Amino acid sequence: MRWWGSGDGRLSAARRNGAYERFVDRTDDVMLVLALVFVGVLVWPLLDHDLSPGIREALHWADVAIWVVFVVEYCVRLVLAADRWRFVRSNVPDLVIVLVPPLRSLRLVAALMRLLGLVSIVGRLSRQSLEVRTGAYTAILAVGVLFAGAVTVYDAERLDPDANITTFPDALWWALTTMTTVGYGDRYPVTTQGRWMAGVLMLAGIAILGIVTASIAAWFIGQFSAASAAITHAVEDVAEDAAQDSRADAARSAELLAAVRELSHRLERLEGRVDDAVRHLDAARHAENGRTGTEPALMRDDQGS
Repeated sequence: MRWWGSGDGRLSAARRNGAYERFVDRTDDVMLVLALVFVGVLVWPLLDHDLSPGIREALHWADVAIWVVFVVEYCVRLVLAADRWRFVRSNVPDLVIVLVPPLRSLRLVAALMRLLGLVSIVGRLSRQSLEVRTGAYTAILAVGVLFAGAVTVYDAERLDPDANITTFPDALWWALTTMTTVGYGDRYPVTTQGRWMAGVLMLAGIAILGIVTASIAAWFIGQFSAASAAITHAVEDVAEDAAQDSRADAARSAELLAAVRELSHRLERLEGRVDDAVRHLDAARHAENGRTGTEPALMRDDQGS
């Protein structure tokens, strides 16, 4: 019981040391390849009705073996996960593959959903922008949903006597027109399972088209925002340069005004000194003329007035 405990058990220590992340890193790519093989194993018997009994038997045991691998891998990740309920909620396709082996069509959808992990490989192989990664994710999602819908409806309809979807190309055409919400009506499901799949495909098509529209709108908004930011930055640079020039002109004007004031003060002091010198000169002349009996010296016009 200590191994399963939440104290110092080996499982708790492994969780703290990142055992879940290491296990996922080592097995993720392998499980993606197995999911791709799993899709082939599930689809091949549906599309090729002339398979020999030996090949069908081999595909059956390959199906069982891959399913066992998925069960073991899911259980190991569940045990290593720190939050098991969150793990279960976040890995619904894996749970579907594990719990419903008889339902081939549902397992096919779950396997295709797991193949969406290929987007992470694309993201690791190329450091593209968010718009490119979103486009890749949407394209893989659309192809996967289209293929799953076609295979599921073909499997449900092909043996019904009233069905008009009797070949896989017909199923692909129907899935394409249904997912794009065109709905020509030349092909349509008549079985309950086929109609349920049609409803799922319609909703998925609307959602995918919404993602595409939102991605395109986000791209345009991003371009406009970048252009607006560049224009704003340029205007701010021009305004900053103008403000700096204005501050420099104001500083030069202040220096010039201070120099003019200093010169004015100096001129006032010089004028006062000249006036004092003139008064002293007039006084000296007046005194000299008084001793000689001549007329007094003339004062400056501004003082005589």
